Amino acid sequence: MDGDSRLSWIIVIFLIFVAAMLAVTETALASVKVPKIRARAEKNDVRAKRVLKVLDNFDQAITTILILTNIVHLTAAGIVTVEVTKTWGLGAVSISTIISTIVIFFAGEMLPKSIAKKYSEALSYVFAPVLLVFMAALKPVSLLLSRIGNLAARFTAPDPEISVTEDEIYDIIEDMTENGSLKEDHGDLISSALQFGNITVNSILTSRVDLCMLDVESEPEEILETIRKVHHSRIPVYEGTVDNIIGILQIRKYIKEYLQDNGKVDLKSLLDEPFFVHHSMKIDDLLTKMSKECLNMAIVTDSYGGTLGIVTVEDILEELVGEIWDEDDEVEEPIRKLSEDTCLCDDDVQVADVFEFLEYEDPEENEDLLNKVMGEWAYETFGEIPEEGNSFRYHALEVKVFKMEHNRILSLCVTKHEEDTTEGGEEE
Repeated sequence: MDGDSRLSWIIVIFLIFVAAMLAVTETALASVKVPKIRARAEKNDVRAKRVLKVLDNFDQAITTILILTNIVHLTAAGIVTVEVTKTWGLGAVSISTIISTIVIFFAGEMLPKSIAKKYSEALSYVFAPVLLVFMAALKPVSLLLSRIGNLAARFTAPDPEISVTEDEIYDIIEDMTENGSLKEDHGDLISSALQFGNITVNSILTSRVDLCMLDVESEPEEILETIRKVHHSRIPVYEGTVDNIIGILQIRKYIKEYLQDNGKVDLKSLLDEPFFVHHSMKIDDLLTKMSKECLNMAIVTDSYGGTLGIVTVEDILEELVGEIWDEDDEVEEPIRKLSEDTCLCDDDVQVADVFEFLEYEDPEENEDLLNKVMGEWAYETFGEIPEEGNSFRYHALEVKVFKMEHNRILSLCVTKHEEDTTEGGEEE
């Protein structure tokens, strides 16, 4: 090999190195976290300001990198072809092309990009100043290519507007939580916010069977006894039947009036006007309305105007931030662990939450089932009012009624077995 050939191969190696640096620059800038760079730039970090300048002109930066990459690749390929032809003849050109393509792919593209993605921030600080120089030098060429591209785009139909589906957003949140870039509680909050607009009042109301209500004809002693028991700030008041709510009683207002008038209180005169809402209303719309009207409680009605229950602003906010406890609440977890594969849950816990608690994957992937509450699932499966101790099987799960009150299921015991013995719900 003479001196000229040796120099040519040194140039080829150098060009492959340059191609690798261009690949590193492109991937590092594409992967770097912009908010973090922007925060550093605002603190007068000179290196961060350079990176931010490149990111603010990212289209020009990519065009510059593509121009340089093509120049490097074509030059390297040309030199290799000339040297192979001189040494081995035209018959070896095809083989040399395949080999050089593989070398450039691994050494000049794949490996550098893998490294750049892992150390994107540090590498972006290193290569941004160099890239800014080339961006300035090749700006006329970049602008010319951009205008040619825009002109060509006018004669082609545009792609449909890029959008991200809700499922993809949930996947992104899950990935960010798993790799540690997003805290778990922050991820839960974002997920709750995404689901917020789809939740109806019917899903969060306090059922009428759990309500404490007052009859407008109640004696003052009865009212005081009720107030002592429930520790609520407001109580719905009905006339005749619970389907005829006539107002909301503020406890503080009643006690103040009771003390001032020595127990002679006109209950009707103290009532606030009730606010009624249909059970199908979305809670985000309800929250806006209740905030605007400065309301704390709404009476939920069914399709026939009957009382289904109540919903408060606190109930709505809990869908976003989780359970809100005050000093009067009895803190009790809705799902309690009894053993490694057994839990006790309230009737109003979602099936999905129980499955997650037991680390059980639904073999049917039934979204309708996962969105139901445990009590609803049990009633549907039994097809009648069950008794304490009644149970059914769902694949590897055994669901048993643990506690009943009158005709209502209060809690259920769920056990995960090792073997899947059924194809769906089966009563026992």
